Amino acid sequence: MSKIIMKTPDNLEELIECLKNADENTGLISGGTDFVIQLRQKKLYSGTIVDLSRIRDFRYIREDGDLIRIGATSTLTEISENELVKKYLPSLAEAAGQVGSTQIRNRGTIAGNIGNSSPCADTVPPLMSVDARLKVVNGEGKISERTLDEVIFGSGRNNLKFNEAIIEIVFPKLADGYISAFTKLGTRKAVTISKINGAVVLKYNSYDNLIEEARVFVGALGPKAFRSEIAEKVLINKTPSEKLFREFSDALTEQVDISIAGRNSQAYKREAIKGVAHDIFYKLFGNVVSGGDR
Repeated sequence: MSKIIMKTPDNLEELIECLKNADENTGLISGGTDFVIQLRQKKLYSGTIVDLSRIRDFRYIREDGDLIRIGATSTLTEISENELVKKYLPSLAEAAGQVGSTQIRNRGTIAGNIGNSSPCADTVPPLMSVDARLKVVNGEGKISERTLDEVIFGSGRNNLKFNEAIIEIVFPKLADGYISAFTKLGTRKAVTISKINGAVVLKYNSYDNLIEEARVFVGALGPKAFRSEIAEKVLINKTPSEKLFREFSDALTEQVDISIAGRNSQAYKREAIKGVAHDIFYKLFGNVVSGGDR
């Protein structure tokens, strides 16, 4: 007879014990907002579910020198409202605050948003833009650190083994002179899955009015979010202006043509990326482009 076994570890040691015998029929949840849908869609009626939500030691957001550490089971609401995140990586706070509905954000966790590995996961581009790291534990108790690019395979798949779990997200604080922004576009203004999203981190010299460094990441243009060097080159060593905005928009449009050439969504996303470019540029340099968020 088929059955689902639930395991609810209370701490890291108990989680490691649960991971020792994990196999392809083992699933990890915390908020469960994505996993429950997958259970229904795939009609899974047997296996083991390890619920991390009772591990209180995994729910925190704190400073550690030049780093910000976020526990794996911190909710998206907690991240969007946290003053440290707002101060040191505003784009992540923006992204977390736009995932799904209020109910989803209150239950969904950052590790779940990453581990689900959707091409349109909203927290991933901001985290990639600062080269965030993931701390992962396995069933032998070994803890390793990996980049998001190493963990996320894309299209709902990741490179974590059956006996591995994300326990922490770590990223460097944005130093003085750095600014960031995130935006997404979907079929409606709220409670929407991103058709396309993006995050930008710039080193901006306000004294000389000059963009000195740029990191641009876009999502939903492939299996996973990725860096757009085309868009970055347009911005570096330039002064924010209406002309630069148009060049940035054109560069992102070119990125669409390169990334999804020939796909049915290409025509739509060529236009949608212009909205992403506008919203990001307005958030960063509102005085040089017309209009507000779309």
